[in-house]
Amino acid sequence: MKLSAPSNQDIILKPIQPNLGVEAAYRKSLKKLLREMRADVQGLLERHYPKGIAQDSLTGGLQAALSALLRYWLARLDKLAPQIAEKFTNQSAGHTERAFQTVLRDTGFAVRFRSTVQQQTALQAVLGGNVSLIRSIGQQYLNRVEESVWRSVNAGYDMAQLTRELRKDYGISERRAAFIARDQTNKAKAAIEKARRQELGITEAIWMHSHAGKEPRPSHVAANGKRFDVSKGMYLDGKWVQPGTEPNCRCTSRSVIKGFNS
Repeated sequence: MKLSAPSNQDIILKPIQPNLGVEAAYRKSLKKLLREMRADVQGLLERHYPKGIAQDSLTGGLQAALSALLRYWLARLDKLAPQIAEKFTNQSAGHTERAFQTVLRDTGFAVRFRSTVQQQTALQAVLGGNVSLIRSIGQQYLNRVEESVWRSVNAGYDMAQLTRELRKDYGISERRAAFIARDQTNKAKAAIEKARRQELGITEAIWMHSHAGKEPRPSHVAANGKRFDVSKGMYLDGKWVQPGTEPNCRCTSRSVIKGFNS
């Protein structure tokens, strides 16, 4: 289905914004995962962390317990990451497509989206990327924990000192989870929107700078209001870029439905 304006004037659609509810739900899922990991780590350390001078027998038990916990969680991440990513991907697709249908309906176009090869390709890319990111959040957290534990053992830290170190490790992972939730919500929306635009024969869009960040990219500010090819994006800073796909980019765009003389 190819859309065209009923006159020689182009129709400019309203921009579609990433959904804050989708972002919040994803962030909640990632933080829940981290909390479960932290609880297991705390339980292990209460049972196995040396209470006095480190002895080979005690540290040997700690090493075995840590290794077992790492194996358990790596296997669990292999199971949970696809589930969390699939839920996020489906929610992103649902919001983006409903929002797209709404802005189309507001300008007189009744469109019903169906599953297509283009859409499924976009969804699989979103899904695969997020499975990898979810695994990496867990793996990096566990690696930091392991490093902190052995650093504390070697330095002779007590449990209170180690707990302070682990709190820092958890904070780093928690902030990364929040960033991923926000960043991937923007990227998923952009990927799904691009696929649906191409299915509808929408070849141009207008870049809309978000004005949301504290340190906006000068190239993105300069791109505001300019048209770009939907298939390629805008050529910025030496590469082709779609709105919302760079780290921390919250830019959006407005679809252009061409008039019959365009």
